[in-house]
Amino acid sequence: MEEKRRIIRSAGVMGSLTVVSRIFGLFRDIVTASLLGTGTGADAFTLAYRIPNLLRRLVGEGTMTAAFIPVFTEYRKGRDKSEVWELADRFFYTLGLVLVILSLLGIIFSPAIVRIIGFGFAQVPGKIGLTASLSRIMFFYLAFIGLSALAMAILNSFDIFAPSAFTPVLLNISIIVSAYLLAPRFSQPAYAFAIGVLLGGALQLGFQIPFLIRLGMRFRPGISFSHPAIRKIGRLMVPGIFGAGVIQINVLVSSAIASMLPEGAVASLTYANRLTEFTLGVFAVSVSTVILPLMSRQALLEDLGPLKETLNYAMRLVFFITIPSAVGLLVLREPIVALLLRWGRFGAHSLSMTSFALLFFALGLPAVGGVRVVAPAFYSLKDIKTPVKVAAVAMVGNIALALILMKPLAHGGIAFALSLSAYLNLFLLLLLFRRRAGALGGGHILASLLRIGASSAMMGGFCLYFGKKIGLSPDLPKLKLLFLLFPLIFFALLLYGIIAWLLGSEEVFDLLDIIKERLKRKG
Repeated sequence: MEEKRRIIRSAGVMGSLTVVSRIFGLFRDIVTASLLGTGTGADAFTLAYRIPNLLRRLVGEGTMTAAFIPVFTEYRKGRDKSEVWELADRFFYTLGLVLVILSLLGIIFSPAIVRIIGFGFAQVPGKIGLTASLSRIMFFYLAFIGLSALAMAILNSFDIFAPSAFTPVLLNISIIVSAYLLAPRFSQPAYAFAIGVLLGGALQLGFQIPFLIRLGMRFRPGISFSHPAIRKIGRLMVPGIFGAGVIQINVLVSSAIASMLPEGAVASLTYANRLTEFTLGVFAVSVSTVILPLMSRQALLEDLGPLKETLNYAMRLVFFITIPSAVGLLVLREPIVALLLRWGRFGAHSLSMTSFALLFFALGLPAVGGVRVVAPAFYSLKDIKTPVKVAAVAMVGNIALALILMKPLAHGGIAFALSLSAYLNLFLLLLLFRRRAGALGGGHILASLLRIGASSAMMGGFCLYFGKKIGLSPDLPKLKLLFLLFPLIFFALLLYGIIAWLLGSEEVFDLLDIIKERLKRKG
């Protein structure tokens, strides 16, 4: 029970800060939609931002974290603090050197990269050149955010999650402020957003450094490719890089296919995906971040029972949040998109395109959340190859499905393909982990899914019925839409919680226990 409480408490702290970050992220999207809409500038900025993000995932956040935390956790056991911080210092500067070199290469080869990834942009004069220019501005974001991810990994290893969870707020604020202050100075407002991304990356790294110093890190210069622990991290990162590459190829292939569709397809897919990521970031990502250090410690034990219990519980928690969220997005997608993004150049056509993509992204939300918590179970066992192989299979499925579904469903087919490939990814990961570690308590998960499914279905029916009763429509004025939509969502969530409680959902009772415990402490 104590481990469950630790997961909920830590995920709650991260989730709370992530809510703040996502709110600022929504403001950022509102500003982006208002100034760029779904036109040429929006498509160019979206694709240009994805290029350094691809490399960030390859050698930084995700891959590096998955390799670093288990090794660092093991290295700390029985070693002097000076040795531990020497490893952290050396890896910081070694990774920094790699990231700076990659950033410089990216700046040099940006035009060629854009022509490959966004080949469909050639149909619009000047679109390739604009995308390459934006990409060059943002490429050093890779170095900042890669080192920021390492800072996060070190802090997380000590069960310190709050500072890293807050840093995306700084990125979003930087983009918003840059957009408002600098956009009027450029003939193409997208340049202001690119500058905001670069400054935001620097702020994310700088914010975490004082917390590392407080822990004991001194940032003594030193580069080493021969340190045993660094070599071990590197060996684990190699398959992880391919795995992250496979995942990002999924995203880039989707963007490349979307670039062949009518203008606005790339941007509308991005807007819709960010709305689904709001839910993932608030809880699913928080849970996955919290359980990796915990499972890394449990993996050092001879008995994998505690690790499997942690995974089982994390999966049920994530499904408890993502399934009703998916239902809510499906039913209320048009009013939600209208309320959040219908500003400036984001008109009726943009609303229609984004809502259509959101329909298909929402369907895959539980699967994406599930993958987020199952993959760390492999990482904790220092097995990164298996998730790589599974991701490769899912990638092939995604490409094939995208090419098939884009004809009848246009950009919606691309979103649907990503969702279906996420379910394939989750199924294969669970199957292979069960073969390795034994039964995962599938009956417990299934019983939880039935309760969650029933509660979510009744919640969805409530939204449909009362949405029509009160005349909820995306065409309503903003203020009226706000006053109708928010109470509907509040009462729908309240109904979901009550029904889940009546059905005996274990997750509800655990959450209530934590709330009671906190109220007692305050009292």
